[in-house]
Formats: sequence, C-alpha cells, structure tokens
Amino acid sequence: MIDTVRLNINAGSGGNGCSSFLREKYRPKGGPNGGDGGDGGSAYIVGDSSINTLLHIKFNSTIYVIHGGHGGGKNKRGANGDDKKIMVPMGTVVYRMYPDGEKEYVDDITTENPRLVAVGGRGGWGNSRFASATNQQPVLAQRGEKGERVVLFLELKLLADVGLLAKPNAGKSTLISMCSAAKAKVADYPFTTVEPILGVVKVGRNDFVMMEVPGLLEGAHEGIGLGHEFLRHAERARLYVHMLDGMSEDPVEDYLMINQELEQFNPEMASKNQLVVVNKLDVTEVRETQEDLKVRLLHAIGNKGSSVQFISAATGEGVDKLMGNILGALNDLPKEEPIEGPQVEPMRFRPQRSSTKEAVWRDARGVYVVESESMERLTAYADTKDQRVLLQLWREMRRSGLANSLIDAGIEAGDTIRFGEVELTWF
Repeated sequence: MIDTVRLNINAGSGGNGCSSFLREKYRPKGGPNGGDGGDGGSAYIVGDSSINTLLHIKFNSTIYVIHGGHGGGKNKRGANGDDKKIMVPMGTVVYRMYPDGEKEYVDDITTENPRLVAVGGRGGWGNSRFASATNQQPVLAQRGEKGERVVLFLELKLLADVGLLAKPNAGKSTLISMCSAAKAKVADYPFTTVEPILGVVKVGRNDFVMMEVPGLLEGAHEGIGLGHEFLRHAERARLYVHMLDGMSEDPVEDYLMINQELEQFNPEMASKNQLVVVNKLDVTEVRETQEDLKVRLLHAIGNKGSSVQFISAATGEGVDKLMGNILGALNDLPKEEPIEGPQVEPMRFRPQRSSTKEAVWRDARGVYVVESESMERLTAYADTKDQRVLLQLWREMRRSGLANSLIDAGIEAGDTIRFGEVELTWF
C-alpha cells in the first residue's frame, strides 16, 4: 500500500507583458497598446473518497502547472494558465518540506474542498500600464512573475469508524471477511495481512467502516514490525475492537502489551473506547477457560469500563452480537465533524508583492546589486541600449526609492548596477 509520497510542485509562471504601439492607417503614431500577460495556474489538493492510496501520484511526483500566456498588441491579454487539481484520498495529511529536512504541517484533507498549495505567478504588465501624462511613450513591459516551487510530503491516515487491533494471527482477517465484503487474505501464519484493509459492515439499516490493522508486535511504537506504518492508520478510528487470541500463551499479557504500544505511540489512541473480544471460542480449550479468562481480563481492564466478549470468527458464533455492540458503542460516541477551512485558503508562504523586500548592496567587484523583484521583472527583456529605456528605468527607480538608496550607498557615474542577471551603467 502506497501511503506516503513526496511531491515536487511547480506552479505556472505568469506570462510576459507586451511592449507595443498602435500602428494603423491614418494613425501612424498611435499610443502604447501592449497587453498584460496571463496569470499562471495554481495547484490545489482535493480530497476524493473514491481513492484509497497515493499510488496514482507515487510515480508522477513532479507536477508542472500551465504557465500564463504572453500579452499581445492591441491590449490583448494573455490567457490564464489552467489550475491543477491533485486528487488524494480522504485522510491525507499534507506537510511542507524545507531544504534542511524540516516539515511544517499544512492541512488535513478530510473534505472535498480544494486546498491551495502552490500559487501561480501573476502576469507581467504591458507597456500601456506605464503610460501617464509625463510618460506618453512607455517602452517597458514586465516579465511574468515566477510560480511557486514547493516540496510537499503527503501521509495517508485512513479514515474508519472501527479499528481492529491485535497481535499477528489473532483472527482479524477472518472476522472482517465474515462481516463485510472485504476480501482479506486468511492463512495460519503470522503477518498474513501486510497492509490495512477497509470493509463496510451493515447492521440492519445502519453501516460502519471497519479497518483491519496488520498485527502489532512489542516495540511497534519504535517501528518494529513496520509498527509506525500500521499504527498511523489506526489513529483515525473512533472505536477500537481489541481482539485477543484465545489460544495465546497469555491473552491478558497481550492485551496489556498492545495498550502500552498505543500509549507510547500516541496517548490519545490509548484513551479511546475499546471493545475487548477473545477469538477462537470454537476451540475446546478456550471454551473451558472462558470464565477464568474473562475475570482476569476484567481485572486488567480496571476502570476503563470495557466489557469482554468471546466469539469464533471461524464459525460466526457471537459475531452478530459483537456487530450490534459495536454499532451501539458508535452511536454513543460523538461523531467528529471535520473542520472546514476556507475553500481556497492560501498557505502562509504564498508570495505577496507588497511584502517583497528591496535592498541595495555592493559586492566584491564593486558592482551595486539591487535586490528588487519589480525591477528584475522590468529589466528582464528591456533593450538597455535604448536611451528611452534607461530614462524610464531611472524614473521607476526614483519612484520606488531605489535611486536614493543607490546614491546613499555612494554610487557614481560609470558604476555598474545589477538587477538579477542584467547589468547597467549608472549615468
């Protein structure tokens, strides 16, 4: 079962603005009419109840979203890039990964509401945007903003009403196969089940989802026997059916061991309601020691208030009563309603134009480096040999305050300025 995936998402970049002037018959010197570039597409993660694993994106883990179209003459705006929806199973937890290996929680996908995870870049302005009473022939146009690049880690934690917990070979697969349509593998050796299995159990007009968690060993909370992978899926269950093997050397010790593993993995799991069930009642030895074992188990359970029931998953004895008890216990539990956030709530690292920091500094070669996203976008495709371009760049730097910062830094005529990969001479 594929239940963890690393995703590399590249949101679409914005299209470039166009630098154009109207040239028509009888209007040989029309004004600027360069259109804006279109916005790049964004990436969303969407819950889908028809999907049970992350297999469909495991081998397609690098995702590119469509870029925005470039602007054109006659004020033609470029097309926006289509958004990308990444479908994941319900119960998928999303983390953002940083270069240093740290993970930051982003969201828990429990509804079909799209979750914005990578924002597309905004389209660049065409030259008509820069026209003013004092600048009637603007020749500058912006490069499109780059889309977000994020690395996400997806972790699936299956959603179920009931979780079947037990040591290996206790009879969980037999039980879930008998009471639901799930086709669990049944055999007389441990670890027959190697991945969680979901089954829908119908009791009269009601139904609930039961999940078989592969057998747990002592030390499961430390990953022994793939314990982390198994216990992770059991976290979401509202109720646990703790199945014990009546043929075990000491079922009471098995009960205590499993609960200790739950406590050490996640204390909230150990505090959830449990129904204790002893399997293999069809075996003579189990039936003969039934009363003694029940007394010992009730003493071990203590004040948790759980009852003890004996069943035979192989013959079906006691199974119908157990299903009725499970349904009753579920009805007594409050149903957890998922907390729905805004449909397109942005992640906190969504780029904001207003928050972009601008700075001026001088490198070892004596070049004045200007860190400014807006200026880098303006100079990316500018013809720096055109005197009009230089004058308009100077106007933009003066308007933004960068010109004063350069003067304060000691720049003089003839010094070199660098905007991203573009270098200019100060005049």
